[in-house]
Amino acid sequence: MCCAVLAAPRLAAAPPPTREVVLASGEWPPYLSAKLPQQGYASHIVSEAFRLAGISVRYRHFPWARAEAMVRSGEIAGSVVWSITPERERFALFSLPVVVDEEVAFHLAKRPLSPAALPDLYGLRMATPNGSKLGVWGEAVRAGHIRNDSTQDIESGMRQLLAERIDFFPLVKSVGQSLLRRRFTPEQRAAIVYAPKVWERNEYRLMLSRAQPQSQWLLDRFNEGLVRFKNSAQYRRMERDFEDGAYDQ
Repeated sequence: MCCAVLAAPRLAAAPPPTREVVLASGEWPPYLSAKLPQQGYASHIVSEAFRLAGISVRYRHFPWARAEAMVRSGEIAGSVVWSITPERERFALFSLPVVVDEEVAFHLAKRPLSPAALPDLYGLRMATPNGSKLGVWGEAVRAGHIRNDSTQDIESGMRQLLAERIDFFPLVKSVGQSLLRRRFTPEQRAAIVYAPKVWERNEYRLMLSRAQPQSQWLLDRFNEGLVRFKNSAQYRRMERDFEDGAYDQ
């Protein structure tokens, strides 16, 4: 008598555990903000790149100094978005660039400004927000060639420009343009322009804590997802939306 061999029923594979990474963020519209669509343009890119790697993102918002300290200590997995410095590289890993932007000098349209080099601005007054690094302007300011005022934030700097208390205001171009669209009247926006000279071209990246053991794995997954996402039609649509001001409010 032949015995039939019954195959055991195949069990459905268990779904992989939900993966989530918690990142510190701050207020830097239109790139980052708890108040903006998708928490800002840069946050949206980071979320989509991680999504392609099967990882969800939860953002927690802090002052910038606190966010950096949390990454240094390993209290949080990482933070968005930062430029690389030798000091930060000691405690953090950095991704491929998430966004790239240019620093320009905003000024009043009625006071034309067409500098080709720093000496063309000697004798003038500028402003920087509290906590901001002087960057390319540092040497000229320390030597007394350019006077620098501290402002509470970037909006205060723009208003000082309108009040003619300063001659120019160095700022990341997209950040300045977004601020003008969000916080200033059409007449005020028309009064402020920027000189074509690019003083710095900055790359801003995801920063992951070296103090957390999964950081290299997360970085590899993120970079893979970022390359895929930036080659997608969705990313090209997002770029157009960003340029049209869709991430302003």
